[in-house]
Amino acid sequence: MSNEERKGGWLRVLGIIVVTFLVAFLAFFAALEFSLHRMMDPVYHAKRIEKMMRQEQRKLEKFEDKMMENPFEPKMQPMLVNLVKENDEYKVIVDLRPLGGDDKNIKVNLENNVISVYGDMEKKEHRGEEIMSFAQSYYLDENLIPDKMTKEKKGDKYIVTIPFNHIDDND
Repeated sequence: MSNEERKGGWLRVLGIIVVTFLVAFLAFFAALEFSLHRMMDPVYHAKRIEKMMRQEQRKLEKFEDKMMENPFEPKMQPMLVNLVKENDEYKVIVDLRPLGGDDKNIKVNLENNVISVYGDMEKKEHRGEEIMSFAQSYYLDENLIPDKMTKEKKGDKYIVTIPFNHIDDND
């Protein structure tokens, strides 16, 4: 290998090093210019501040919600038990959603013209367990026909139907 060939090889390596250095310098300069331009842009900062304010607002709302909670107050949804009197029957309608939608959590008892509805549910979660229990009774002042009482589930409702005979005032 001659001196000129060695010199050409070194020049080629030196050229590659210089070009690589220039490309790296230009990439660094472009990234720096982009960052400086972005840091000086007031719209960018306004958006960042707005985002931070929304995050802080959500944190404050969560904190306020926790502060307003009474740790001794039971956390349960209101139980909806409705009594409806129609032409020749009473209907007791129970909302099953707070009981997990399961009619097995409901018990109905009819005795001496008093209908009692009982509901129980126990749900265990990784944070603890939730227990719900209720009882609701109604006195029905008609001549009830307990043998024809029906119970059925329709969607999220549990419906108990109790037919009755009208009491005549002439008797």
